[in-house]
Amino acid sequence: MRQNIFSLVAVFILFTFLVSSNCNRDPYLLPYDNIGGFVIGKETCNTDDTQDYWLLDFTVYPNTPHVGDTLILNGTTYTNVLKVKGLATGLKQIGMRVSIDYKTITSNKVITTGCTITSPVTYPLRELFSINQFEIR
Repeated sequence: MRQNIFSLVAVFILFTFLVSSNCNRDPYLLPYDNIGGFVIGKETCNTDDTQDYWLLDFTVYPNTPHVGDTLILNGTTYTNVLKVKGLATGLKQIGMRVSIDYKTITSNKVITTGCTITSPVTYPLRELFSINQFEIR
């Protein structure tokens, strides 16, 4: 009986110590941000398609911050568009819903230069530098 009381008091003291030891810490903040969008098209600039930018409209989530530019593409107006280079192969489909982890979005519009085809199709948009990419299901 005495041993059970001692064990119970020891567990209570240990639990109290564990709970109180984390009280003065701030919550962990991730070193990147996340944004969700739709793939709406791509630039055509290089003979190597892997070097082209893909265009994404970041309006999947209702409270997404306005970080992109306005673009009219094929008669449709998009209001939060950024260009992304290095989009994963499985995500390169028009209409695909994509979630992207990122650290940086350029503050100025990026004009694509150095095209290797005769009639390039490019758009002056801000660029997002992706860390991770996922399909939103």
